[in-house]
Amino acid sequence: MTDSANPSEADSVNQTQVGRGEAMIRRAEPADADGLSAMLSRLSDLSLYFRFQTAVGRPPRPTLVEPLLTPTGDAWVAERDDLLVGHGMWAWAKGDSVPTAELAVVIAESDQRRGLGLRMMNLAAAAAYAAGAIRLLMVVSAANDRVIRMIRRHLPYSAVERDGALLNYFAPVTALHLAFEDQRLLSVK
Repeated sequence: MTDSANPSEADSVNQTQVGRGEAMIRRAEPADADGLSAMLSRLSDLSLYFRFQTAVGRPPRPTLVEPLLTPTGDAWVAERDDLLVGHGMWAWAKGDSVPTAELAVVIAESDQRRGLGLRMMNLAAAAAYAAGAIRLLMVVSAANDRVIRMIRRHLPYSAVERDGALLNYFAPVTALHLAFEDQRLLSVK
């Protein structure tokens, strides 16, 4: 059984799931290092590059995995059948005069295009908002058509700046809440 979560109350969103057979989202813990490393090892080179903008070894170095589980903001993992299938997080953007939270999500290929990334982004935005963020930053490869379409569809008024092969999308933190508020993307177990 699930109940609707209030995205403006990040602390109320500790675990989420949508329907039977869907991935369960929960806060990440340092003990998730092996599971996250295994999930990243199963990703295609392209998915790894789109998320990290660099080559990632298999298995990934602990110095890559550990900060994903304990960022300057917060992090979540999604699991199904005892396997991690997603990771989402927010961290404070460095060198920005406006309190800006950078969102980052990576989803296993088997779980892409099911709304899991959107759910995780909304959780991250809600937590960043609760921590005082005013603006969101999403750094996307200019070649990542799926994520670009998702941002344009759900955040059509976000500002974009090109930085070489990357696109930096900026949006007010409340814009993401509004984009997902009327959708069944969040529920609490």
